[in-house]
Amino acid sequence: MPIEVKGVKQTIKAIRKVDPELLKEMNKQIRAVMAPIRDKARGYAPSPQPDNLYAWNENTEGKTITAKNSAFRNFNTEGRVRLFPLYDYETVKKGIFYAQPAGQKNKNGWRALYYVGNKSAAGAIYETAGRAGNSSRNGYRSNNPEAGAHFVSRMGQLYGDKREERGRMIFRAWAEDQGKAQAAVIKAIENTIAAFNKGNYTKAA
Repeated sequence: MPIEVKGVKQTIKAIRKVDPELLKEMNKQIRAVMAPIRDKARGYAPSPQPDNLYAWNENTEGKTITAKNSAFRNFNTEGRVRLFPLYDYETVKKGIFYAQPAGQKNKNGWRALYYVGNKSAAGAIYETAGRAGNSSRNGYRSNNPEAGAHFVSRMGQLYGDKREERGRMIFRAWAEDQGKAQAAVIKAIENTIAAFNKGNYTKAA
């Protein structure tokens, strides 16, 4: 989940150049706000797996389930077919991270300066599965044509309002925070910029 603030990139760049200690203090304040969101999201990672689904398979009773023989073994994501990742609790939990470097531009052309993200494939799937609905869709290659619907139906509730901002770990923690973290981050940025401007650094920057 990102914090997006328009128009501060160049100012922060100037602060980094002229007064790195001021920027360091701001980043410290923001981390103190965002790290609890990360930690709370990690607490929502199911253990040992979501509803015993990681070992679920059709017609493989008595066999060891792997990414290669899983009923979900071919998972299509935005046109790319890849092996469906197995769910590992520690990998999913540790894959939820907080970062301060600017992220990639989103579809609106904005960059997230401070964000909580998910770097594990299984975690990302658990986070967002079912956003588009519970029905099976064309493009899934599975032994069971209803595997997608079955999978989503056992993932649990999605939290959040907008479809693209609903989830089960990061987005749940963010929704439950009710905007407090975002307000605190914006305030920290605004206060730092105000302090920087009071220092008359224009020429030096």
